[in-house]
Amino acid sequence: MKIILAGFYSDVTESELRTLLSDYAEVDELKIIPGDLPEQTIAVLTIEGTNAEAHWVARRLTGLFWHQHSLRAYVSLF
Repeated sequence: MKIILAGFYSDVTESELRTLLSDYAEVDELKIIPGDLPEQTIAVLTIEGTNAEAHWVARRLTGLFWHQHSLRAYVSLF
């Protein structure tokens, strides 16, 4: 399942994101996609699990205050 993670600035590293996400799910793949503005950067992460498990992870990450920003997470339908 793919989860879209937003709400952080582009200076975050893949290692920092993997450390954060390790408390919630095992991430198989992580891709950081920069936006036009620094705050528009997103990460697309692939986790192994069911749709319900992906939604659980997204609910736990949404609203989490991390590095001075509030995160938003969405389960991808594609």
